[in-house]
Amino acid sequence: MRMAALTLALMACTSRPPALHNDPQALAFRSRAKVADAAAKQIAAEALGAARRRPAWSEPNHVHAADGPIGDGEDKYLFGEARLYLGEYETDPGKFREVDAKDDALMAYADALFAVEQLRAWAKAHDLAWDVQLGKLRGKVTAEGPDAAAQKLLAELSKRAGSATAHDAESDRPRLDAKYRDRR
Repeated sequence: MRMAALTLALMACTSRPPALHNDPQALAFRSRAKVADAAAKQIAAEALGAARRRPAWSEPNHVHAADGPIGDGEDKYLFGEARLYLGEYETDPGKFREVDAKDDALMAYADALFAVEQLRAWAKAHDLAWDVQLGKLRGKVTAEGPDAAAQKLLAELSKRAGSATAHDAESDRPRLDAKYRDRR
């Protein structure tokens, strides 16, 4: 009986990575292993800095921690998501503007590429790997970049954006930001 109680107590202390959301509008991500708190602090700060330097189309990456708050000194899983699609937005109280589906798809692709590149850079800098998911599509991002499944996820976004290239998506950002400047 005592051994069973000890086993249950140890199992309660063992954490698992947080679940990924299967939202088809957002790129969800999580670290595949626990991350040192110092790395977690750096990643969270870099995500915040990137959101200020390169405003997201819909919402920037949100980086959160499981197994304790960032800054507590303990290792933890990191997770979050980047909402990719805008759909529509409120320009003034009670007034809504619908986004052209082709524009939304192109900007979603650009933001997904940016998010995957951030994950790759963090994987390289901190020797970790990430799971990614968009709807039912899942993949992995390591220091080498997205695996075949994550590349398929990005290819699906490219297809939705009219088979846009990464260069097309990024070079059209200023034009579309200006077209929908009333979204901020």
